Amino acid sequence: MEKSIKINIAGVIFQINEDAYELLRDYLQSITAKLSNIQGGSEMIDDIETRIAELFQSKPSWQTAVISREEVEEMISTMGSPEDIAGDLESETEGGTYHRQYKKLYRNYDNSIIGGVCSGLSDYTGIDSVWIRIVFVLFTLVYLIGALVYIILWIALPKTGTTAYNRKRERREKPVKTSRSDIRKTDSTSAVGNAINEIFRAFGKFFIILFRVILAIIGVAFIISGFTALFSFFFVSIFHSTLLMPDIFDNTVLYLPDFLLFIADPSLSVWLIILTSLVIVLPLLALIYWGIRMTFQFRVRDLALNLAMLIIWILSCVALSIICFTQGISFSDSYRTKQEVSLPSNDTIFVRLDDRVSSLEYQREVHLPFEPLNMYLDEDKDIIYVSPELNIYHTDDNAFIEIVKYSSGHSRSDAISKAEKLIYDINIEEDTVELDEFFTLPPGKRWSGSFVKIRLHITDNMVIYFDEDVENLMHDDYFGCGVYSWEAGGKYWLMTEGQLEQTN
Repeated sequence: MEKSIKINIAGVIFQINEDAYELLRDYLQSITAKLSNIQGGSEMIDDIETRIAELFQSKPSWQTAVISREEVEEMISTMGSPEDIAGDLESETEGGTYHRQYKKLYRNYDNSIIGGVCSGLSDYTGIDSVWIRIVFVLFTLVYLIGALVYIILWIALPKTGTTAYNRKRERREKPVKTSRSDIRKTDSTSAVGNAINEIFRAFGKFFIILFRVILAIIGVAFIISGFTALFSFFFVSIFHSTLLMPDIFDNTVLYLPDFLLFIADPSLSVWLIILTSLVIVLPLLALIYWGIRMTFQFRVRDLALNLAMLIIWILSCVALSIICFTQGISFSDSYRTKQEVSLPSNDTIFVRLDDRVSSLEYQREVHLPFEPLNMYLDEDKDIIYVSPELNIYHTDDNAFIEIVKYSSGHSRSDAISKAEKLIYDINIEEDTVELDEFFTLPPGKRWSGSFVKIRLHITDNMVIYFDEDVENLMHDDYFGCGVYSWEAGGKYWLMTEGQLEQTN
């Protein structure tokens, strides 16, 4: 098997057969001899080497293939003989100045310790890579400046060489430096430099291993977090609760489809569900995917996939924002109406429930966590029922009931119209006040911040009795006039100087 050699031509590493190497060396030696006495010959030789490297790089598989003698002969045929090149360059320099092509800065993985930045700077400047690495270490001790510059160059500079694509090869040959006068195997680093490089290489391997371990730990955390959040999202959406901590959320507002059916236009509910799911699920899937990549540290060409998912997520956010804005306009203004009904001038008033929620036929139910409010949806009739709120107040005038209706709309007139259309009934017979356990929205209308509050205004020395079921309407812990909601039902209360006191 013919031996292959690594050579460095114009800062680019190539693999070349031994006989091809000898032919290329003789060719460059001849060119050097022809151009050494010409003004600007040194720059010309550099440009010739750059052109040779470009010709070798034009091959589709130059990074992995070994340059053969036939390819070197083809390059010589393209470039021309040393005599032809010397004659052409001499004519170019007569009466003018020769302009050279400058070398490119890159990261050289073939002599790298971490990212190939120092070795690339060494190839570009001609300074031994040992000294460049020492400078980076010294500046790292000063507020981590060296590390920051190294990371920036690592990101900004392109990489070159074949070793980056063949790291797992068991056999790696020593790189050969191509000079202007001779392509020969050299090692310009001294024994001390080699020792320092080995120290740097040992530290570099240690930090690379440490970085990979930390990256894997972060990746595992990403995977666990992503799967937990994704599973919780679907579990909450389906079962109205969390699996691990089911008592944290005790309301079905977490069931997104139900909640959207109460507040959004039915034609938009499906889109709201789809867009909300995409906005939540796509980042979680990305978190899991990148966690897997960080944990197992594999390479895959996924730029198109990542870009497509990012575009879908951005479009989903924009579409969801537009729909939420258009739906949110209906909450931009609010209004309330008041209705007063006189109470009988009896010494004792009994307060009971009339129409009950238990008598309704509904398919959806939502408990709002930010308001003491329960809502029920009859999908067949497309009617929404909402629980009112009962409070008690003291008055010096005649006793009466005040019914306050609140609603929101896209304008004041719209809010007034919605508030006036809220349906709530009370029935007063002799000494008994019967209250409905719910108020009703007009058929086909969505909930837009609608509330009904019932205020009982009682005079001194009047006794009031609440059935235990009436506590369902006492949403506030402090019911009013010194009474708490959990103790009001099933008892007689006497109004004395603005305070309710229990009486027999």
